[in-house]
This record gives sequence, structure tokens and C-alpha cells, in this order.
Amino acid sequence: MMTGHSGHNMNHGGNGQHQHDEVNMPMLNGKNTTQDEVAHMRTLFQQHPSITRDVKNIENGIVTTTLSDDPKVADALINHVAEMITRVEQGDNPEVPIQSPTLTILFEQGNSIETEIEIVENGVIVTQTSDNGDVVAALQKHAGEVSDLADRGMVAVHEQMMKAHHGG
Repeated sequence: MMTGHSGHNMNHGGNGQHQHDEVNMPMLNGKNTTQDEVAHMRTLFQQHPSITRDVKNIENGIVTTTLSDDPKVADALINHVAEMITRVEQGDNPEVPIQSPTLTILFEQGNSIETEIEIVENGVIVTQTSDNGDVVAALQKHAGEVSDLADRGMVAVHEQMMKAHHGG
């Protein structure tokens, strides 16, 4: 007899029953991601329980505070934020296979986003604003998605991918 717990593990990559490699995480490799970018994302996914996030939606954008008491995770977090904001500013979408469709408009409209980054002891505070209502909506939606990733890790990614592929 299969228990509910065993079924849960099978559905979410437990015991190798799923086709996800959550050690090497090949789905983090985009069209032109660097080894450092992939390593930073891998650390954030694998160590997501050590991340805390606060998001404030403001009229024209977001203010996010993302922290970790684990110095390795805080370092990966700061680097990931810097790498992705640089990519957005340059319109350089890495097309990581598991990335949210919400990011497309941010890469396409990066020139309409004003970003301020404040490095703090255990992480980073990011303020992003825009005069473009569609960009503001995408910033706010993506901030929520990132909070979900910080809370639930790859489970959240799997759910986002299923919604994107099945119109959910």
C-alpha cells in the first residue's frame, strides 16, 4: 500500500522517481548563462529555507528586502541580484528554461525600470520603479514569484511551469 507521503515524494522528485536533477540543476543553464550565474542560482534554490524576504508593492513598483544568515547564501543572493539587474538593464534575457514568463517584459522593457540596490549585512534591498504600468505589474508579480521560490524552492518552480504550459 502506498502512503500519501510516498506519493508526495514521487510527485516532487523524491527517490529519483522524477526526471529532475536537483543536485546539478541543468535547467538553470540558459542560452548564455555563466558558470557563476548558474552556481549562484543553484545555491539559492538548494538553500532557500535560509532566505527571508519582505516585499512592499508601491504605487510605481516594488521594494524588496532579501536576507540570509548563511554567509554563502547571502553572497549568492547579492551576486544573483547584481547579475540579473545588469541583464535586465542590457536587455540580455538568459532564457533559463525554468524562468517565469513574467520576466520577458522586464527584459524587453528594462530601459523603463529605475533600480536602486542597497547591500546590507545579510543581503540586499532593491527598489525598482517604472512609469510603465505593465512593467510595474510585472515587477510586482515577479516579486511575488521570487518570494514563493524563497518559501518553497523547486516545488514553486514546478507549479509555475505547469501553469505556464497548461494555461493555468
